[in-house]
Amino acid sequence: MAIEGAPVLASELQAIQSGKPRNVYLVFGTEPYLVRNAAEAISAALAKVFGAEIERIDAEGKPPAVVLEPVTSLSLFSSAKVTIVRNFGHLLAGDTADALLAGIDVGLGEGNALVFVATGAHAADKVDKRLKGYKGLAKRGAAIELNTQQPENLVAWLRDKASEEKKTLTLEAAHLLLQRVGPDMEVLRMELDKALLYCLDRDVIEASDLETLVGRSKEDAIWDVSTEITRGNAVEATKILKELVTSGTYPLVILSLLVRQTRHLLQARLLWEQAGSPAFRDPGSFQARVAARFERGVFGGGADDVTTIHPFAVFKRFEASRETSVPATRRLLARLVRADREIKTGAAAGPHEILDELVLDLCAAARDGRSASAA
Repeated sequence: MAIEGAPVLASELQAIQSGKPRNVYLVFGTEPYLVRNAAEAISAALAKVFGAEIERIDAEGKPPAVVLEPVTSLSLFSSAKVTIVRNFGHLLAGDTADALLAGIDVGLGEGNALVFVATGAHAADKVDKRLKGYKGLAKRGAAIELNTQQPENLVAWLRDKASEEKKTLTLEAAHLLLQRVGPDMEVLRMELDKALLYCLDRDVIEASDLETLVGRSKEDAIWDVSTEITRGNAVEATKILKELVTSGTYPLVILSLLVRQTRHLLQARLLWEQAGSPAFRDPGSFQARVAARFERGVFGGGADDVTTIHPFAVFKRFEASRETSVPATRRLLARLVRADREIKTGAAAGPHEILDELVLDLCAAARDGRSASAA
């Protein structure tokens, strides 16, 4: 699978190299790694074609004239400039947007270009596509949107990057890295670089290598606790909990995450049954057979809504939900909520004791449930 947005970027770079550059580019999206790399690639290509200098402007709180001045100068003594503009969100609305677009229409100096870059990491760095400033920039140049990628795209990207270094990253290893690190491509690249160095004398990077190198995130550890609880494995569940507490994670945080993940399981099970309980084996078949049949935000949106978390995490929640029933998950959630209330209201036992008792109770209930099913 290709990186979403890459074809547009490739087309614009080809046009620049063919001597058909634009004067205005808007590079934005929710994936900072892709946005930064795309903006730098465009700026470098423009600078080479124009023989221009690259200048960077933080536009926050500044009027359009400050952004336009370097590229509208007609001085015989000034060199051409490619100006990279950040934090320009305030320039996209109202009279300010009119002034910016009018300045561009007056004409940029020959060989000059504006590259507006927004990763959305800062309030002044967000792009609202409904505003006339956005529409005006897109009409006058090229808008390249690069957002958080789908899991299958990230897996393919990781394996391609490893291949560039003459290494084979196994499919299992790529999935494990994504599961532990999440979809942030910059962090993924850093962890892949660590693995490349670790396996310098080998051709293949295995999942076992990443098990050693990449620690479990807090969310991953909580998910492992949930898995062990459903298996009735009190020893392993307690062991992981102790590791979390020792690392400084407060019991109430652990419990809150357990509640959230159990809600996700219940929501996933309800949606899966509503869709007719279709079979699925991987993220692709899940998207086609299950995810396509419900809308995002059906449970209110946010972190507690299984439909609005990362697509790979959604797939994992639905995959796990097939192993539980709605009544059993409701009972599990009720017990978790009770423990949460006990910790918050200062019950006689301390938070650590309440959490230990909770895990033992849940594991015993899981074992009893399996025994009853077998009977």
